Amino acid sequence: MLFTGASAFAQPTNNAPTPTNAQADVISVYGEAFTSVATNYNPNWGQIGQVDPNFDPGTGNLVLAYTNFNYQGTELTTQNASGMEFLHIDIWTSNATVIKVSPINNGTGVSEILVNVPLVSGGWSSVDLPKSAFAGMTWDSVFQIKFDGQQGVVPSDIYLDNVYFWKPATPAGSDASLSDLQVDGSTLAGFNTTVTGYTYELVVGTTTVPQITLATPTDSGATVTSITQASGIPGTASVLVTSQNGNVTTTYTVNFVASFPNQSPTPATPQMEVLNIFSDTGGFTNNWIPDYSFGTLIGSPDLDPSDGVNLAKKINFAVAGYGQGTNLVTDISAYQWLHFDYFADSNSNEIRFIVIGNNGGVVEYNYELTTAGSNGTLVQGSWQSVNVPLSFFEGLGFNKTTFFQYKLGTSSDLVSDIVYFDNIYFSVNEPLLNTGSFDKATFNAYPNPTQNVWNITSTQNITSVKIFDVTGKQIKAMQPNALNVVVDAAELSSGIYFANVMTDSGNKTVKLVKN
Repeated sequence: MLFTGASAFAQPTNNAPTPTNAQADVISVYGEAFTSVATNYNPNWGQIGQVDPNFDPGTGNLVLAYTNFNYQGTELTTQNASGMEFLHIDIWTSNATVIKVSPINNGTGVSEILVNVPLVSGGWSSVDLPKSAFAGMTWDSVFQIKFDGQQGVVPSDIYLDNVYFWKPATPAGSDASLSDLQVDGSTLAGFNTTVTGYTYELVVGTTTVPQITLATPTDSGATVTSITQASGIPGTASVLVTSQNGNVTTTYTVNFVASFPNQSPTPATPQMEVLNIFSDTGGFTNNWIPDYSFGTLIGSPDLDPSDGVNLAKKINFAVAGYGQGTNLVTDISAYQWLHFDYFADSNSNEIRFIVIGNNGGVVEYNYELTTAGSNGTLVQGSWQSVNVPLSFFEGLGFNKTTFFQYKLGTSSDLVSDIVYFDNIYFSVNEPLLNTGSFDKATFNAYPNPTQNVWNITSTQNITSVKIFDVTGKQIKAMQPNALNVVVDAAELSSGIYFANVMTDSGNKTVKLVKN
């Protein structure tokens, strides 16, 4: 009893040493010495224990307390920390035996490597872990950091202060860095003086090349030796900086790529027919409200900030998928279709929309799109609209009365990178798009019924045609980029099929019959 009571109250009564680094050489996660970039010290990752970011050891200088801890994460505004060389941690514990730490990166390289943190029982341990200890990590897009005590078998109590990335100070006269770098009059998003390489995303189809308009040396005695503008898109602009003493040069590069999606399609499905999961342009009022999220969402960028709000979910499948769920099941028996829009980058070859049921056990039901064609063919570099009959999932065993989660995923972190999603909803009838001029186009499919071929014609360019059977399985896919397309039906069994026809301004589905 006495031992338990003493252990429960074992905690620091003083603070770790005060850092002496300059703010310019630091990216701080926690601590009063620097401005920190953390946004959430207690995300719901299913961990046990408590988090107190305002624990006072009696000095008035606060520390971060993890009590009854097994693992704990912190979310950050995404940081390009590739120019940093160390991760500094001050840690105090009286009962932890093994503590590991890792930044979590969603850019290039390895996403997570847990490294041991040296401990001192009953006192502060000041630790500088070199970047090289986190083998394979680039730290070019750090958005989380995790402490893991599960190797210690039993929960423990740890106290943290001065958690920050840092690099050595630059000797006087040898600074060849920039304090500001502007493109078309605005500072680069995510600009950091220690980061020399940037990717500048432009909306797909952009042809006007942005210009470097300002490059300001950090040291007023340094010189911007040259600025080379990009010659096209894709293309690269560069800025060469020479230090005051002439001994150091640094080149900053900006790669311009047209990879950011244009505005996603606007739904036209009547709002009274929809259970909306994610859409802010369809005017839907019947919304499914999740109680939690899981996986990793890179962000929800506004695809058209000049005209209201049109958010999309951005996911890097090389890091993790993403999903949401409710504590109780939702009966979606009234709905017959699932709709979602996606925009896949050139490195993405597969996505899965996963409907998850809970009927005494959690079961996942996959609808998969691949570039080779599975349930459907994945198309890269443009918005694609997908309508899936819920009968497809029912055919896999899904019970519509037990819906409680959905997940956007892949079979592996090696098959896809960045994919955007929008307009995710269930509907009573087949979903529609607000296609504007598409509705005015001349559109025909003949002969229908047929024994051999269907001819599909339009006055607008047909970019793709996908043929589905009544179970929702895709059996054919074509990308004609023409005003007409011939669909071979000779080898198909007699029955009903559906053709989803995509033009430059929208899509439409037509019922086809094979005799």
